[in-house]
Amino acid sequence: MLKKNRLAVKIAGRDHGICVILGKKKDKLQVVGPSVRKRFVSPVHLEPLPEELDTSKLSEDEIIEKLKEKDAALKADKLDFLTMTSLKAKLSR
Repeated sequence: MLKKNRLAVKIAGRDHGICVILGKKKDKLQVVGPSVRKRFVSPVHLEPLPEELDTSKLSEDEIIEKLKEKDAALKADKLDFLTMTSLKAKLSR
């Protein structure tokens, strides 16, 4: 389910927000996003989105620009997706 090019929301940690999965190393996934630093994170901290973004021909700056557009679209929804996923995460503990 969580594999390369999948969009996700990082719901835990200092830098949370929309991101894209760039790769995998052992049990950790490498992610990058407009408010998420490029780093390896635990899959437990990610909530997958149904969309994918082909990152093979894009630079990191282009990826971040596309994610900013997706983030704006998510925030325009009536239900704030980030708030809902963080509430689900808190309730499931």
